[in-house]
Amino acid sequence: MSLPELSVRILVFTFALLWLSGCAYQAQEAPAGSWQAQKTTLTQLQQWQLSARLGIITPDERGSLSLFWRQDRDDYRMNLTNVVGKRVFDLTRRQGQIMLTDHEGQQHQATDARELVLRLTGWDLPVEQLSYWIKGLPGEQDQVEYDADGRPNTILAHGWKLRYLGYTRIDGLWLPSRLDLTHNDTTLRLAISQWELES
Repeated sequence: MSLPELSVRILVFTFALLWLSGCAYQAQEAPAGSWQAQKTTLTQLQQWQLSARLGIITPDERGSLSLFWRQDRDDYRMNLTNVVGKRVFDLTRRQGQIMLTDHEGQQHQATDARELVLRLTGWDLPVEQLSYWIKGLPGEQDQVEYDADGRPNTILAHGWKLRYLGYTRIDGLWLPSRLDLTHNDTTLRLAISQWELES
């Protein structure tokens, strides 16, 4: 059975994203200008990890997975598991080398993480951009709209539209708790349940 076929079966029988309404941090208000003041700190934050629910909606699939992400400067590990805790895939970047380990333990290498995930699963995930978008940090060329508290509300970049639906305060920083990403006919919904920051 191929990985795309397995992923369809995994997602078809998964609850239809009902967890998004309650499992993440609640949105909180921030003092005006507080996000702008922390922008430099966010840029310098290069070691962190999070746990989240990732909802994936395409014309053929609709379901949710558990996401673990650990960032260590330019390197990362992105692990996705299904509702019963079995690995869907494990994606790592170490010293510029990108490797994906599939559900059968087979390893696949490439120079482009997004292309590799798309080829093996059929899912369009902006892996490299997520490493800073998930912190609520726009790229230098991104189009950004801010909320009433000065935090990113909407980002348009690389054909993606991001909407930040909630923030929470972690170790003095305002970090996203919920965000939606759309690109063509793909929608991703992230509900972050835990952040861990390292100095």
